[in-house]
Parts: sequence; C-alpha cells; structure tokens
Amino acid sequence: MDFWTTIGVILTGLIALRFISQLGKSLPILELMLFIAAAQWIIGPLIEYNAPSLHYKYFMYVDQQRYMSYVVPAFGAFALAVLLGIRSLKDSTTPIDKLKHFKDYGVTIFVIGVFFDLIGSSLPAGLAFFAFIISNFKFAGAIILFFSDDQRVKPIFYASLVFLLFRAIQSTMFHDFILWTAFFYMFWALQFKPSRQKIVATLLIGALSLTTLQTMKYAYRQQVWNGYSGSKIELFTGLVVDAILLDGADQEQLDGELNNVRLNQGWIISAILDEVPEKQPFFEGETIKDAITAAVLPRFLNPNKKTAGGQENFRKFTGLELGEGTSMGISIVGEAYGNFNRFGGVIFMGIWGYFLAMYWRFLFKGLQNNVLLLAFLPIVFLQVIKAETELVVVLNHLIKATIVVYLFFWAAKAFLNWNFKDD
Repeated sequence: MDFWTTIGVILTGLIALRFISQLGKSLPILELMLFIAAAQWIIGPLIEYNAPSLHYKYFMYVDQQRYMSYVVPAFGAFALAVLLGIRSLKDSTTPIDKLKHFKDYGVTIFVIGVFFDLIGSSLPAGLAFFAFIISNFKFAGAIILFFSDDQRVKPIFYASLVFLLFRAIQSTMFHDFILWTAFFYMFWALQFKPSRQKIVATLLIGALSLTTLQTMKYAYRQQVWNGYSGSKIELFTGLVVDAILLDGADQEQLDGELNNVRLNQGWIISAILDEVPEKQPFFEGETIKDAITAAVLPRFLNPNKKTAGGQENFRKFTGLELGEGTSMGISIVGEAYGNFNRFGGVIFMGIWGYFLAMYWRFLFKGLQNNVLLLAFLPIVFLQVIKAETELVVVLNHLIKATIVVYLFFWAAKAFLNWNFKDD
C-alpha cells in the first residue's frame, strides 16, 4: 500500500476503536458518522482497487495514489475537527437515566409519530418533510419508553425495530432499518453497559447480518419489482435462508451485484476527480452557497430552492448520466473537491467537521434544560451520518429537523403544559 492508503487504513481503525470505546458511555452518533464515511470513502475504494468488480460503470476512474492523496487528508481533517470539537464533552455524563421520569410524555410522542406515519402520504407535498420528521417521533417515543420503570411499555422499543424491518421488507428499502437499528443499539448499550467483548461480538453479528442482507437484497428487489404477488415476508425469509446456506456458486447467482459496489462510494468521488477540472471547471463554492441558502430560507422566500435527489449535481460533477427516477449523492467530500480543488477541499472538510462538532455541543448543552432532546438526536442527525449525501440534503435536514423538534417542545410546553425538568 502507498503512504496515503496506509494512513487511511490506520485512521479507519482508530475511528472504529473510538466508536466501540464510546458505546455504553455516550451516544456516539458522530463517531458512527465518521466510521461510515471511512468505510465508504477509504475501505470500499481500497477493496475495489485490489479486487475490481469489472462493472461497466461502478469502477474507480482515477488511480489509487491520486484518489487516496485527496480523500485521506480530507477525511483526516474532517475526523480531527469533529473529535477535537467534541473533546470537551468526553467527561460529560449522558443523562440517560432521567428519561425514566417521562413515560407519559413518551407515550404521547410515540402516538404522535404513529399518527403522522399513517396520514403522511395524504398530506400536501409541501408538508412532506415536516410529516417525515414528525413520523419519526415514534422512534424517539420508543426510546423514552425503553428507559421507563414501567415494564409494560418497554416492549414498544423492540416492537419498533420489528416495525422497521416489516416496513423495509414491504418497501424493499433497508437503509432506515439499518440506521435506526444502530441508533437503538446505542441506547440499549447506554442502559445495559455491556462489556467490550459483548460489544465486539454484537457488532460482528451485526456485520454478518448486514452482509447477508446485502447478499440477497438485489434478488429480493428484482422479484418484488417484477410483480411478485405472494407474501413478501415469506420471500424475504426464504432468500435470507438461501443467502446463509447456499454455496459460493449459488450465492453468485442469487446476488446480482457485488457487495463492495454498495459499500464503495469512492467510484463517484473518483469520477469527480476525473471530471473536474479537466472537463468541467471548479464550481468555486456554487453548490455550497446553494445548500446554505436552501437550508436557511423557506421555499416561498427562495422559489429556486434546490431539491433533494442528487441527479443535477451528479451529472454536473461526474459527467455521467443517470436513468430517469434514479438519484445518487456525490458525498460532501466529493462536493468539496469539485468546488475548491484538493487543498481547498481538505480545508472545507475540516470546517464542516468543526461545524458539526459545534452543532453537537449546542444540542448537548440543551439537554440541561430538556433531557428529552436526547431521544431526538438520531432524528436530527438521520441524514448527517450518511456518507453518500451531498451538502444540500445534509444541511437542509439538520437545520429543518432541529427547528421542527424545538417547535414541538415549545408547543408542548405552551399548550400542553409539559414540564421538562426531571425533579
């Protein structure tokens, strides 16, 4: 391995150790974000360079040295800024035990989330994001109830995971199930404080489960999308069993895509490195300014507001075409390079990491006045931790989700007379 690849592997290992060490002690959402980014920006590309998938489109467009010499320093600046920014919180106690005083509030929050989950599809398109955020309140409510002393409501926490899996099977989209499972595990670890050995064992089981899911997901989607009329749960279960039991040749037939293609976000980043500036000049902050404007201004004040989806920026930054209805994110590290070149991209990633650390500290400080905010942090950071999303999606979700959550707390205090003090 060359110098920057070696550094990238070492950084990934250190981030993994940091994430594991914080489980059961804090809520390592930012550490999870860093680990996902390292896996998709560094490890996935490394695997692709050493064992190419030979896919006609999902390949690395530049050589390994050129790719790693930008991405690894950019990730390093990002990770260093995040970890240094939250360093002052390392001795702070996560007030998880105080959630037990808010069972009734937890029930109400859960019911509100379920209600908006049921009616969300019938609301006007302009309220879609608002309804999406509120519908996720059911998971915040389930987290609060998990810490209740009332044993009757604790099963709602585990039932929510079952619901997520059922919803994923029906929709064929498993991303939210995977992310919320990780979030729920963080809270579970805070409650039960498992040993380091149990954490590692659980994570290994989770990794194997994720590999199994990835192995059969393509075959499952193909059958459902081609008009499968039977029970989706039976089909899903059968394919999972096949993925576990079949030999290598049969698994290759079962899996229409290679697992690393899904892990490797680097092929898109490498396409940007290949496209800009040889065929497309640097954007010089254009999409960054668009993202900030979209996040802070409502649509009626900004009629040309960027929308989520990833098609426009993907074509502009990579020069590649996407099929109609298909969207792919260029990732923030790819967007940083496309706007500011190598050195500027590294600096931008450091600034972005520091901003996220400061934002986390701001929210963590809010726990002093309202411990319920702890259960809502996964909702606020739901898009932030995804390594493939671009700035307009991440920043818009971060700001707007925070506003929705704080407006809810204000309304609950003003109209329902909720008291968020635990004494």
